[in-house]
Amino acid sequence: MDASALLRSAGNDLIDWLATWNQSQGFWAAVQGVGTVLAAIAALIALLIARSQLAELIRSNKLLASSNDAMTHSNVALTRPYVVVDFELMPTMHRTGSVSGSLLNVLIENVGRTPAKNLRLKVDHPFAPSKEPDNLGWKSAIEELNRVMNGDTAIKQLTHVKPLRYYLDEAGDIMGSEDPLQWPSWNVTASYTDADGHEFNETFTLEIGFWRRALAIADPLVQIRSVIEGVAYEIKNMKLS
Repeated sequence: MDASALLRSAGNDLIDWLATWNQSQGFWAAVQGVGTVLAAIAALIALLIARSQLAELIRSNKLLASSNDAMTHSNVALTRPYVVVDFELMPTMHRTGSVSGSLLNVLIENVGRTPAKNLRLKVDHPFAPSKEPDNLGWKSAIEELNRVMNGDTAIKQLTHVKPLRYYLDEAGDIMGSEDPLQWPSWNVTASYTDADGHEFNETFTLEIGFWRRALAIADPLVQIRSVIEGVAYEIKNMKLS
């Protein structure tokens, strides 16, 4: 084959290759387009999965925080101070150990496990006995009780070991009328904190009338002590005579 024929043959082969290459460009463009779509779909799926995982992580963190809060509240509830304001009936003891009537005290007690701090007590109206106190000690006890209950006096600490007691009256006298509408009552609000600064507020309603027919049970040890004191008193009188 001469040189011109060889050249023509090479030219024809080049033309055929170019034609084939042009046709193949459409195929590869299509392939590339499909690849781009698949990549976009994969990216969208990955985004949705990441979003779902993030939402689950947020929900898990919220549950953990809620659990921690519940545990904190539970610990506070178990260890917190708890101030109670109520009436206390104390039987009047004779030297023979017998009981005649009851004394009525206002009791301020911390029944919790830790001290109550900065305790303030506010009564809706002053405590008052059934009649004007006939001795200085009784009058002073009422005045001190109302000073403690004025809402401004702060008791720096009240432990669960030592409650506060203030004498108010003879229980039978202050119960008064048979008509429940005539029975005296007081509302006392207690505000205080624990050692960590958690604040607590409770309101107590003190109604004595419902105890009119209740039994005031004497402490057996107190009765025994009264009997011993009575015997000692009699022996002392015998010696003096």
